[in-house]
Amino acid sequence: METALKDDFQFNVLVVDDDSTILALLREIMEMVPGCNIRTASEPSEAVKIVLKEKIDIVFTDIHMPNHSGLEFLEDLVKLEQTPEVVVMTAYPTGEDAQRAMELGATSFISKPFEDIRVVELELEKAIKKIIRQRASEKEVELKKIELSKTQSAQVDNDPVMKVSIPSPQPDISFSEPRESSVQVQAKSEIEASPVKLDRKIYDLSLAEPLVEVEVERCRRNKRQFVLGFVDFQDVQTGEDKTRSRLEQRGKLEQLVRRSDVIFDAGEDRMAIMGFECNRVGADVLEQKLAASGFSYSAFSTYPTDGIKAPDLLESAKNKLNLRRKFQIVVFEPEDFFGRLVSNMLSDPKYHLTWVKNHNDFYNHILTESESVKLVVLSLSKDKEQWRLMAKMLREGLVKWPVLLFIDVALTKEVKEKLSQLGVKAIIHRGASQEEFLYLVQSFVVPKVLVERKNFRALVGLPVTYKIAEKELSSVSFTLSRDGIFIRDMNPPAAGSIVELKIFTPNRAEPLRTQAEVLYAVPYFVGVNLFHVAGFAAKFIDLPEEDRVLIDEVVSKSLTSYLL
Repeated sequence: METALKDDFQFNVLVVDDDSTILALLREIMEMVPGCNIRTASEPSEAVKIVLKEKIDIVFTDIHMPNHSGLEFLEDLVKLEQTPEVVVMTAYPTGEDAQRAMELGATSFISKPFEDIRVVELELEKAIKKIIRQRASEKEVELKKIELSKTQSAQVDNDPVMKVSIPSPQPDISFSEPRESSVQVQAKSEIEASPVKLDRKIYDLSLAEPLVEVEVERCRRNKRQFVLGFVDFQDVQTGEDKTRSRLEQRGKLEQLVRRSDVIFDAGEDRMAIMGFECNRVGADVLEQKLAASGFSYSAFSTYPTDGIKAPDLLESAKNKLNLRRKFQIVVFEPEDFFGRLVSNMLSDPKYHLTWVKNHNDFYNHILTESESVKLVVLSLSKDKEQWRLMAKMLREGLVKWPVLLFIDVALTKEVKEKLSQLGVKAIIHRGASQEEFLYLVQSFVVPKVLVERKNFRALVGLPVTYKIAEKELSSVSFTLSRDGIFIRDMNPPAAGSIVELKIFTPNRAEPLRTQAEVLYAVPYFVGVNLFHVAGFAAKFIDLPEEDRVLIDEVVSKSLTSYLL
């Protein structure tokens, strides 16, 4: 588990305004975001000197100022080698100013006086998230260049048929009553045996409530904010490995939070953090920083937004953490009836469904939650705005999730390829069964290693017979591609077995005949809370190219297929 680089979560912010009250207000808000380094300027000429001397990531600037206007300052900014994210503020908004500001690279336009200070927090959050995504994308590009330089230019697509994965179910999070800190009990011996440097005092969770009560009173008097949250440690086997891993993760956590923050031992596999002088945007940055360092699940509540008493803040953080551990699925469906139908099929408690009905709600939700979304479900539409929006999100680096697309007509190979470029990884017929739908959903959201394939696979039920050990059996296929087949079977043959296959395809009198090697088997069993299909996956052996072409035709005509 790597630690996020410190510079990845440092943001230089410049605020330009001739009103000293606005400068003080924005400084106060932004200083409550860990990693934000604030610079202020009362006029554009002063601001220009700052951007020439320092690398500025985010700019909040007024338009109407004495001597020089904010628009003239933006004209200077666009000449820089790397333009910062720009948010324009003005007490005299006009359409002409807004259009000119956008032409000069401004990403947002807000009016003064601020009716709600959360408008500033939202714009700051959007700018920070965009910068984090850009930095992550730049790293990915560099790593990809290194990887490509080391690999062969051509590789054969010989991936096995997709496996129906049945991982152990993850239980819902429960929090026990405060108990004696396991860290404190073993601290001395563990620290001496560990190469990890541990130099922070870890407090028992029972001390969190009285400390929160004191901080609540301070923040109430001074109109300040703080955050309180939980961080899950990664699961590790019991024994020495678990002890060592816990110490390593604790050391990593100590490096990620500020020295002024307080860390509590919240049980065997999690810690709690209290962040002083921190607001909701700061909590969001901290969550992303933790995620980049391998802490998959963390959540924070903010005073006073999420509560004004210690029990309320603790309960809010626990509820958010439980929500984080669910699979986040977004359904963009304007049609009420079909939207309710999809929602009902995704009623399993392990899914957290967000149903949006218009473009703005869809974009705004993805803008704030892109990193936590596991799957987006759409319907094929002639609405050009929908696909313009998908292309926009792709350009902005927001598409970090696969798209499952409902269709009601067969698609050509060319259309599928274009949809794939927009993030569509599976298509499914609007009249498909719940079994087929849940199979595809689970294939995307359940954590496992996924391999991008060049050849579409289809969910299609074709009659098949297979012979093994002189015994011939009949069944139907569940998935099919030119590479192999998954056959339903309550008592499947063992991995490594060789079977003689006959596959009966439409409009063909004779079946396709081939041998196939069983790659893995999924026997039928009960007691699992994840959907699974009993059967076995088999890879074709020496199937002639003309027969593979025939299978490609069957797959292309199927209304339910996928690339993963």
